[in-house]
Amino acid sequence: MKNKLSGFTLIEILVVISIIGVLSAVIFASFGDAREDSRDKVRKTSLKELALALELYKAQYGVYPDQGCNADPAWAGPGPLGTDCTKYIIGLVPEFLSELPTDPNQESVANLGFMYRVSPEKDRYKAMVQGSVESDTVKDFNNKFARCPSAIAGSPCQSGVPEKTYAVYSLGAEDW
Repeated sequence: MKNKLSGFTLIEILVVISIIGVLSAVIFASFGDAREDSRDKVRKTSLKELALALELYKAQYGVYPDQGCNADPAWAGPGPLGTDCTKYIIGLVPEFLSELPTDPNQESVANLGFMYRVSPEKDRYKAMVQGSVESDTVKDFNNKFARCPSAIAGSPCQSGVPEKTYAVYSLGAEDW
């Protein structure tokens, strides 16, 4: 009488495991792109909401809000040019926004993302997400989130459009 054992051989198990590993790598790679795209969409949406809140603030008070964080005349915020703080705009929260936006990828890379600047007269502003745009980069000056409308002499855009930066701004703040 033959003793018949049923089950998988070691080779069969290794083949199945390697196939699962290859499929997992392909799936995780495509999810990585989707995560980058979704973070860029969050950045754009946050900038639109911030621009609306700034305009509502100006409609109520006649000026744009002050920069926070004891900022110098340049930029305030957790972004690469600003100071490392989260209260970079004074007076906007909670009346006009529930909270100031931060970069959705802030946890993994420090000093990325949102920055704000207002003119001394408080009649112009620019809000930006700098250095953290991942996949939906700005390719030309016609993009509504381009930092500048053109290659303005003396501006950060004089040598071309900063691809990894989104911006919204009021009239007169184009060249910041």
